Amino acid sequence: MRKILTILLILISVSSFSQKKEIVELQDLLRSYKSEKEHYGVKNKKAYRLLSISKYDDVAIFYLLNSYQWAKQNDSIASFFNYLIKNNRNETEPYLIREQYNRYEKLDYSSRIKNLKEALKVDSNDTRVNYGIGKLYYDLFIREYSKINSKANMDNYSSCSKYYFTATYKKNSSYFMILRFPLLQLSNYTKDFAEKEHCEKYTIKNTFFPVSAFLKLPKNWETNYSINVIDFVSGPDAKFRGTESAVFHINWYSSHLQAMDEPVLSDSLPTNIYRFTYLRSFDNPIVIRLENYNDSVIIYWKRTNGAGGYEPGKIIENNSKVLSIEDWKKVEVKIDSINFWSLQTLEVDLLGNDGSQWILEGKKLGRYHVVDRWCGSEIVPICKFLIGLTDLKIEKLY
Repeated sequence: MRKILTILLILISVSSFSQKKEIVELQDLLRSYKSEKEHYGVKNKKAYRLLSISKYDDVAIFYLLNSYQWAKQNDSIASFFNYLIKNNRNETEPYLIREQYNRYEKLDYSSRIKNLKEALKVDSNDTRVNYGIGKLYYDLFIREYSKINSKANMDNYSSCSKYYFTATYKKNSSYFMILRFPLLQLSNYTKDFAEKEHCEKYTIKNTFFPVSAFLKLPKNWETNYSINVIDFVSGPDAKFRGTESAVFHINWYSSHLQAMDEPVLSDSLPTNIYRFTYLRSFDNPIVIRLENYNDSVIIYWKRTNGAGGYEPGKIIENNSKVLSIEDWKKVEVKIDSINFWSLQTLEVDLLGNDGSQWILEGKKLGRYHVVDRWCGSEIVPICKFLIGLTDLKIEKLY
């Protein structure tokens, strides 16, 4: 019996490996081409083969939609989404994919909302669906205000948006990081002061960074209903950042801090701390934390085997050493020299693709601040000084 089980496990393992290999090969085939003519249309069967073993494969879906669009086969695009829904009747994913790629069907808001409400019939507790519907109604509210059209429409859209947003965060409280700000805006419009007070007082515990620090909106955003605070990024220099972008960055940075088993820097704790998180696109993530508790100074440093722009990986270096109070004072002098506590958290127009994020946090009793800079900018001197206090050997500093 044990021998038979062993053989079965080996066969399953071989089959799984073979399937993964085929997925990678098919994905590579669908991604590579020299011209659209020799690419789109001729590999449709390969794309459907890929979907048969990886039913929501992004590469296959992207290929097929572009193939049908290139051939001007709009009916085939609708048929493809209907095919996904029909073959996965008990799942919301096909409806969410249809919404994600709605531009291929050129769907209006009414059709998009109808699509997601069909998904609610499958699973009314899916927070992604509730959020998606709330966001569509919110978009309509903003558009209606910008056009100065019907107040009745604005009242309807704001009411529906609030309903679905509230349902979303009640089912999954983590969504409140994104939704607190549009709900404040909507509550001002509807004069729902109880909801406004709730949003103002609601705090999310155990998050590494406050959303408000990574959010950059115009001063009048709470009562300017032409501003979409979820998606808002303004102008060629991207001076403003909405909640989805803020939460994306927070989740990115937090995933690395969690992987390195770092604490949340609560401003209620008596220890004074400076922490430098160094995320290089293709190199190992590094964190350095300097702590001062009653003039007892310790510096900690960690490195993982991941990459700053990708997966965090696992800890491969974890060390610390005791420093003198003089070392702490030198750090404080450098902190003061760049006016750290007064620096803006963001310089949104200074972001790039391949490079590094330098995130410097400071925590004192009753006070917390974070500065995020692409390739370091003005926080480079203090961060380099912190590196120098460790025994880290960094080959590429950029």
